[in-house]
Amino acid sequence: MAEAQDMNRRSFLRNTVLGGAGVTLMGTPAWEAAAQMVSGSTDLPVNGVGLDDPLLVQLSINENPLGASHRAIEAVAGKMFGMNRYTMHFELEEALATHHGVDPESVFTGVGSSEILLTATLAAFWNNPGNVVTAFPSYRSIPSTAEELGQAVKRVPLTGDWQMDLSAILAAVDENTRIVSICNPNNPTGQLLDPAELERTIRAVPNDVIVCVDEAYIQFVDDPAYPSTISLTKDVENLLVSRTFSKAYGLGGMRVGYGVAHPSLLERMQRFSIGLLNKNTLSTVAAMAALNDQQHVRRTVEIVREGKAFLYEELESMGYSPLRTQTIFVTVEVGPNLETLLDRLWEKKVRVRQAFDMEGFMRISVGLPRENEAFISAFKRERSAL
Repeated sequence: MAEAQDMNRRSFLRNTVLGGAGVTLMGTPAWEAAAQMVSGSTDLPVNGVGLDDPLLVQLSINENPLGASHRAIEAVAGKMFGMNRYTMHFELEEALATHHGVDPESVFTGVGSSEILLTATLAAFWNNPGNVVTAFPSYRSIPSTAEELGQAVKRVPLTGDWQMDLSAILAAVDENTRIVSICNPNNPTGQLLDPAELERTIRAVPNDVIVCVDEAYIQFVDDPAYPSTISLTKDVENLLVSRTFSKAYGLGGMRVGYGVAHPSLLERMQRFSIGLLNKNTLSTVAAMAALNDQQHVRRTVEIVREGKAFLYEELESMGYSPLRTQTIFVTVEVGPNLETLLDRLWEKKVRVRQAFDMEGFMRISVGLPRENEAFISAFKRERSAL
């Protein structure tokens, strides 16, 4: 089995690194790392943590490159024989409340942050038709759900430097607005809002309009002192902050998210959840263990920071201008041949994607060093073949 994986790895890298891209990579750290793989001097396959296919370079859906915390894995293993039991407690909510310095009644856990955003949208439009205001491009969850419900979406274009125009978003709010969606840092641009301006905007929105700030990537912000808006939920009753365990905590497959808000807002949202039955025994213990392993989060943030620096350097050496992001991904404009290029990369089992609603832009999730190197070598080869 090991010999077969080793042969597959060498075959993959010969087809990518030692092809047309080999000359351009020669002498670089990426070349040296790839050459080690080809020669068989490393035991690591090309694929990252949690992938069965040794040839797959999965950099398309912003997963944690390090995988889950060992504490989380051990917690799940220790609870395996309890899978027949329902989770009828609020221990995770209590742990999150302590972590963020809020009351347990201000925390609502869900099946990923997707459930949090869904229930917020349903609560906003229940017997109350109107519109949602959102930046564009930005994360689609709330506006997409609104459109499925037959509601209007007011999309406010980003500024020329890919930043959200908060003054324009506020100006778009009218008497029919039911919810304002703000993704910070933004997906797919990776840009971060000024915290003081964001707070002024939140406080200026009418009290009967839900303001949702999605902080899925906030752990990856460069400035460790950058403030979350969670503290504002104590006195801004229409503010919801959504978080996820899928990114920095590496629990994407366990589907754990949560929202922090005033209890009265959470009560409106919880009408559209399935209550205690949305809890997963293994997910709950995994999330609690992951929350207690902030060292793993710091390691994840560091390897992502190093990976972004590598991708920036390599892309710029190829003549591109990648956006400097505050997230787990890099966004870069590659031009009108993007779709063809993505298809060719997918044929080689190198998976990146178009940055949604950004024509000609590629979004690259940061992986382990060997994954980032494999992507760059394959990208160089395939773009030269177009």
